[in-house]
Amino acid sequence: MSGEIVETAKATQEAAKAAVKGLEVSEKVGGFLSKVLGEPIETAIGILGDKLKFMRWERKVRLVDKVQQINKKRGIEGKEIPVSPKLAIPMLENASLEENDILQDLWAKLMSSAQGEFTSASVRSAFIDIIKQLEVIDVQILNSLFSGYVQAVGEANINNGTPRRISFNKANILSALSITEQVYEDAVDNLMRVRCLCSEVKVMGGMSIGGESAAIDKGYDSLCLTSLGVRFVIACVKE
Repeated sequence: MSGEIVETAKATQEAAKAAVKGLEVSEKVGGFLSKVLGEPIETAIGILGDKLKFMRWERKVRLVDKVQQINKKRGIEGKEIPVSPKLAIPMLENASLEENDILQDLWAKLMSSAQGEFTSASVRSAFIDIIKQLEVIDVQILNSLFSGYVQAVGEANINNGTPRRISFNKANILSALSITEQVYEDAVDNLMRVRCLCSEVKVMGGMSIGGESAAIDKGYDSLCLTSLGVRFVIACVKE
């Protein structure tokens, strides 16, 4: 019995410490907002809280409108299937925090794909993590490469088995998007990190090293969409 009393006392002390810590943090943040806004602490916190709530609500409304618009365009309006909470909850939470329309549209398209009877099977939980790590320039590069990919393989062949690797030249991408090499390389690094892009690897015919065919990794100079990248664009970028 004495052991239970001791454990209860410890738990009470820890809860009290947490409460004090939380109060200290609130006072610190409240004091900062008060100075910034020139209002009393309670008023400053209330102003920020109301603004954040309104912004999140506004973004949720836009998300709903966009998903409905995409569903209508895709022909699944009124035939949507339920989305697993494992996917739906993080999609809704992240979409409501996204302030950029281009990036929020990725969440809307992913939600629409998850609601489609024939597209839901292609939606992977990894897509959620990928969207969270993208910037607008990353999306523009993916769009540009996918357009070239479709031209190369044909619209009808996009979903036929494992996509063939189609390479894209760095100079052409820079010209098409009017971006600097630094912006390009930063974006490519990020898209490679999330496994949407990879460098073209060219096998050198007639040359071998240790019995294996020699190959050259072209780095930033020549890129390919990965299989995951193609599926991601279809589910989250392409309408």
